[in-house]
Amino acid sequence: MDKMLTLKKVKEMVKAPVHTKRVPSPKVLLEDGRILLRKEFEHDSHLTLYHSGYVWFSAGKRNTVFHIHDCRGDYAYGASKGKGEVIKEEYFENCEWHIRALFEGEQRVEESQLKCEGVGQTKVCVSYHAVAEDWGEMADSEINVLDKYIEKEALHAMMTVLTEKQRNLIYQNYVLDKTHQEIADGMGIARGSVTRSVNQALERIRRKFDFEAHYELAVGDFT
Repeated sequence: MDKMLTLKKVKEMVKAPVHTKRVPSPKVLLEDGRILLRKEFEHDSHLTLYHSGYVWFSAGKRNTVFHIHDCRGDYAYGASKGKGEVIKEEYFENCEWHIRALFEGEQRVEESQLKCEGVGQTKVCVSYHAVAEDWGEMADSEINVLDKYIEKEALHAMMTVLTEKQRNLIYQNYVLDKTHQEIADGMGIARGSVTRSVNQALERIRRKFDFEAHYELAVGDFT
């Protein structure tokens, strides 16, 4: 297989789903399914794609099953938090397959949680093709773990469109939370140069992803 399997390539490897058929449960996939691809994360979480095209996404006590062909359309990242940055479908088609699948899985378990909480369920929640069953209570650390995965993958995707210098500046500014002056002092350059470079990097991300990113352009007094 290719070193990098894009979402588009993976979709070509499996047949489109027959939606009149019942979506298999994780148990059925685990017992009878043939694994095609698997992406593992921390804390035993994973995305597992089967030859049938179905994807089992598991994170803690949260599980969902959907078809890889359902990973389509634009994605409004952070919409539930009032941000709503829209990343175009075309971008995901050319990214590694697991990035859009991770977003899809996170969205489905989140929708499942909301539905189950709405009817007062108290058991473990498993979503099959976005059809919610029972929902279980879990620690905040487990609930938040998906957000961390998504943020990490989104940051990785955005960093790929930047130059090495721009990635370094964005990392220091937004991940290490350094001020422009601190970055400038550490690199031995003027603060104005840092500000301009950061702005250029953010603008490049905005153009590439075709969304209005909710960030403040670095034009203020960063001390």
